[in-house]
Amino acid sequence: MRVARSLCYGPTVTLLLVALCCCASQPTPMPAPLSTGTPLPPLVTATPTLVQPAVISPETAAQVEALGLLEGHSGRIYGLDFSSDGTRLVSGSHDGTLCLWDVATRQAIGLLEHDADWQVFFAPDDAHLASANGTVRDIATGEIAHTLEQPNFRVTFSPDGARLAAAGFNAPIEIWDVQTWQVVHTLAGHTDRVFGLAFSPEGSLLASGSGIGPSDVSDYVVKVWDVEQGLEIHTLEGHSGDVHAVAFSPDGRLLASASIDCTVHVWDVQTGELVHILAHRDGLWSVDFAPDGRLLASGGVEHRVRLWDVASGRLLSTLPHGDEVLAVAFSPDGSLLAAAGYDNIVYLWGIPPTR
Repeated sequence: MRVARSLCYGPTVTLLLVALCCCASQPTPMPAPLSTGTPLPPLVTATPTLVQPAVISPETAAQVEALGLLEGHSGRIYGLDFSSDGTRLVSGSHDGTLCLWDVATRQAIGLLEHDADWQVFFAPDDAHLASANGTVRDIATGEIAHTLEQPNFRVTFSPDGARLAAAGFNAPIEIWDVQTWQVVHTLAGHTDRVFGLAFSPEGSLLASGSGIGPSDVSDYVVKVWDVEQGLEIHTLEGHSGDVHAVAFSPDGRLLASASIDCTVHVWDVQTGELVHILAHRDGLWSVDFAPDGRLLASGGVEHRVRLWDVASGRLLSTLPHGDEVLAVAFSPDGSLLAAAGYDNIVYLWGIPPTR
């Protein structure tokens, strides 16, 4: 069920419109589902491939071009993630599938049958996919490597793959050791459902955003936790609605939180101070920093993605979509932005680097 829409008006922003020609490709036939089988041993992590981010300036960000559409899902798309080398993209849909795409050819190259989830992402070894209930699958075989015993609404890996953070509907956040699959910390403090989870780039911090859920006792806050100690560092207050997504900047100094209250808040991680409020006309589902930290993408109910200059908080570009945008993701080198949502299509946008 969709969240009730409420039109919001924030501070006036300078709007730089980009004329985009969105050339739709023919629907791509989905490959046959990969097989499933006997569960594998616990996930063995590996050092992720490092990709040097392109330098993207606010000026080149305004030159975004539509590269094409990835079609084939028959249900809304909740999650998107690029592999660490940027060659593959995964999309998770309400149609019960996770689809792998070849970024260069923009063709579907693999399909896993899976229950609909709010998230899907590559494990740090790029050989496994994980989804919101904690199920980890081997990409090559489709076999299940591990599934958490209790249902979890949101999960995410630490950058080194050693930890997994998981949050249920109305329960504390759990930090799992991936090698032993034992809980090493339980983070209690939110009064209701946790919607957003994100580790800092070096993995020492975890951010969580909350909102209304089963208990109807909502705090609408963002919390920052020390992962090793299992202690709360900050409670960031200011949102007036569910905080659906959180994201750290690549240098770990800033934290962005996207809310149904029609705003993205950008916070200073060290001090907990509010740096920017970025206003949309309607509620938000997703947010992501570009790898060089200069740009921020946000998407939500208003059928578009907005690109922001992080330093100034200035709006740079508005990218149209056919329906609500549930997920946004930058490629590791920052040259691509993927976005998807209620129209069942993945949109690919190209962002030219500084020459």
